[in-house]
Amino acid sequence: MKKNIFLALVLGLVGCSTAPVVPNTAKPIPNERVYNQNYLKKQTPEQAKVTFSRDKGFLGSGCTHDMYVNNEKVFSIRSNEIATIYLEPKYYIFRLETGGGMCPNIATSQETEVKPGAEIEYRILLPSDFNLRLTRMK
Repeated sequence: MKKNIFLALVLGLVGCSTAPVVPNTAKPIPNERVYNQNYLKKQTPEQAKVTFSRDKGFLGSGCTHDMYVNNEKVFSIRSNEIATIYLEPKYYIFRLETGGGMCPNIATSQETEVKPGAEIEYRILLPSDFNLRLTRMK
């Protein structure tokens, strides 16, 4: 009996994990959740294109995550959304925090050196272990 209950719990948690979104099916974040519009426009040919896509799924769907670039809040992203920003080539720290909704206060960060004209992609996921992740995909 205990084994059956344990198996049911494990299968239930696996079913709650988020799944990646396909960029052409994800919804763009609305303008009211973009806090600095300058990041949305490519202003020089050297700027890199950096895309963040947030997984879809039940787990974490009630949460809003805030993205910071070098300690500046740039946008908030929700489940099944995508955001593309343009950055000058240099060193950056991306920090992702739960900004509101029904999730605990968790955060993660990544450092990166952006090269001129690069195209970079990040996946934002919240697996069943509740460890917020910002994973570079490209």
